[in-house]
Amino acid sequence: MTNLKGLIIVAATLFISACTSIPLSTMYKMMNFSPLEFDPRELVVAVKVPHGMKVRTGDLIVDFGFKAKGAKDSFKHQFLVQVSPNYQLPPELAKEVSPGDNMTILQLSKEDALTMYNGQQAVKKYRENSDDGAGSFGLKVESACRDENFSINDSKLNIYVKLEKDEEFFIFTQDLELVDMSGALEKIPSCS
Repeated sequence: MTNLKGLIIVAATLFISACTSIPLSTMYKMMNFSPLEFDPRELVVAVKVPHGMKVRTGDLIVDFGFKAKGAKDSFKHQFLVQVSPNYQLPPELAKEVSPGDNMTILQLSKEDALTMYNGQQAVKKYRENSDDGAGSFGLKVESACRDENFSINDSKLNIYVKLEKDEEFFIFTQDLELVDMSGALEKIPSCS
C-alpha cells in the first residue's frame, strides 16, 4: 500500500509539472522554501524575453501576506519588482541569452524589502504565541511590453530567481507564453 501511495505522489507531481511551466527541480526547491527564512534584500529575479519584448518595473509582482484570527495581525502586500539596470549579469544567466533575447534583472526596492522583512518578523513573533494563521508568498507576471519587432509566434519568457546572494539563479518558470496569459495580442501593451 505504501508503494502505491508513493507511486501516486510521483505520478501526480509529474502530471502537475507537465501541465505547467514549472520544472520539477523548481517544485522541489520551492517545497523546501520558507518565505520567513530568506532576506528580501537578496531576492533577485531575472526575466528572459525574445526580441521585440521588454520587461519593465511593475511587470512582476511579489505578493506577501498573512491572515490571522485578529485583523491587527493580518496584512497583505503587493510589491512591484523594480528593474535593476546596474546589476551585473552573472555567467549562469549570460549563457542562457541567445542573440536577440533580452534579459532584465529586477529586485525589490529598499523600502519594499524592508516592509517585507518587517512582515516576516511580525509573523515570526505572532507564531511564538499562536499556531493559527496562514501565510502567502508568490511571484506573478503581470505583463511585459512589446515593440515593433514583436512576433506573436515568439512570446515565451523564462523567469530565473535567486534567493540568497551566495547562490546561483535557478529557473522558476520556463517557456511561459505571454500571449496565452494575456488572452489576446491586443492586451500586451506597447513599450512606447
